Amino acid sequence: MSKFLTRKIKHEIDDTLEDVAKALRHAAQALADKASLEVKYVAEKAVAEAKAHPIATAAAALSAAAALITIMGVTRRKTAV
Repeated sequence: MSKFLTRKIKHEIDDTLEDVAKALRHAAQALADKASLEVKYVAEKAVAEAKAHPIATAAAALSAAAALITIMGVTRRKTAV
């Protein structure tokens, strides 16, 4: 392959990679913008539910903590064997 053709192909590949990187940046930004609105909405709903049902929220938190402790214990035993 001639040097000219090699350089031309390299430049075309570089340009294509720049275009792909730019598209990926735009897609990532759009996803982050959309996700942040949805996360904010879900967080607000969770806070409202926690305020409306504080005892149920505490029970759920304690149950989740107990489940995590159990999972960690089982995992630790499996790796120790």
